Amino acid sequence: MFAVNFFTQINANMKKISLVIMLLFAVFTLKINAQETTDSEKIKELEDKTTGLFERLAITESDLGKLTKIKISGYVQAQYQHFEDPTFLVRSQDYFSVRRARLKFVYEPLDGIKFVLQPDFVPGNVTIKDAYAVVNDHWTKSFSLWAGKFNRPNYEVEYSSSQREVMERSMVIRTLYPGERAVGAKLEFNPQSLPLHLQFALLNGNDGLVVSNYSGSNINATENVDFDKYKDIMVRATYNLTLGSFGGLDFGVNGYWGGNKSVATKTLSSDYETINDIEFGDRLQKNWYGGEFQFFADVLGGMSLKGEYIAGKNATNGYMPVPPSGSVPAQPGLPNFQNNFAGYYLYLIKNLGKKNQLAFRYDYYDPNTDITGTDVGIKGFTSTDATVKSKTSGKADLATSTLSFGLHHYFDDNIRVSVGYDIVKNEKAGTEGKVTEKYTDDKGQSQTLDWSNHINRNILTLRIQAKF
Repeated sequence: MFAVNFFTQINANMKKISLVIMLLFAVFTLKINAQETTDSEKIKELEDKTTGLFERLAITESDLGKLTKIKISGYVQAQYQHFEDPTFLVRSQDYFSVRRARLKFVYEPLDGIKFVLQPDFVPGNVTIKDAYAVVNDHWTKSFSLWAGKFNRPNYEVEYSSSQREVMERSMVIRTLYPGERAVGAKLEFNPQSLPLHLQFALLNGNDGLVVSNYSGSNINATENVDFDKYKDIMVRATYNLTLGSFGGLDFGVNGYWGGNKSVATKTLSSDYETINDIEFGDRLQKNWYGGEFQFFADVLGGMSLKGEYIAGKNATNGYMPVPPSGSVPAQPGLPNFQNNFAGYYLYLIKNLGKKNQLAFRYDYYDPNTDITGTDVGIKGFTSTDATVKSKTSGKADLATSTLSFGLHHYFDDNIRVSVGYDIVKNEKAGTEGKVTEKYTDDKGQSQTLDWSNHINRNILTLRIQAKF
């Protein structure tokens, strides 16, 4: 009986122990499952955060990769100028100004492909100087194609304003290529085996030109849009010679074949005797040719001699006759003007040690080689047609020569201080009183310039340039 009770008691205790063990196991299992669920959620959350971080890092790395392909440079030229031209008295004979303030962005997304953007932030006149793309061929590594707005193929035009040894470009270049740039396309050829450089450009051609109507309004004022259907062609070829340890010589030729749309019905030649009919919309020709050289010598610290000669036929647009309108009477039209011209410039540059440089340039431009100075103001065209104005030669036909001096001091690679002086001389016009110009002096009095004399138009320039 004792044994039965003993075993019965043990059996009852075992059931209790088993029940307790089962309860403990269930609680432990639930806890483990809950812990596993919590840990899984935390791991998932951490995984999501890590994935997001990796994505953000990948985006940042991609952006940084693009940024490393962008190169930024620029320069600022601040200056003081004093003008001896008496006609400046009514405005300001001397003043401070910002001549150039440029930033240049160059982006190279792939090897052989480049995009360039260069705005000029001159106060009150922000403009886009350059905006073009360049694609280089990967096969011969000799060709490159340009498209957009870029420098016209000419030595003095393409020579950066931040490096040029005198203050401004020569008059013949400023006249032929106003603004220096043009919109179009250009193909360059630089063979690997020859020191030859060929440029062929197809351009709108009217960039920077003023084409006035009878009221004086510029009808070619919209930049980036061609004024007419005609395209201009420019070609330049240069060859480089090495003169041993003495130096080097670059020489070349260039040509320009272009034209403007005529908005007049007559074209007067620069001899003031020949006048021809022309249809509205016909091409008004502009063709010229040039030769150039740049000689560099490694003597006495370094020196160079550079020059270019250009001659040909240029043109200025006239305008159509204006029919009567209400109380406004009819007005005769102004004929186009087709002028033969010639111009050149010659530089002499000498380094003075490692920090200083002295430069001289003589440039000459004759806008009308068909008549001499003694003819100006005397020769003219007398119209017998009531729809065409008469025209007499004037100061625009006079040649101009300029002797420019430039002295530069380089504090380092980034800072340059310059002093420049331009001595400007005009060709004397015919007889006294034949070619005159009215202006108002600083006292408000009317004065007269007589172009049968030399007019003092000299300019003193003090300039500081900072570049990066």
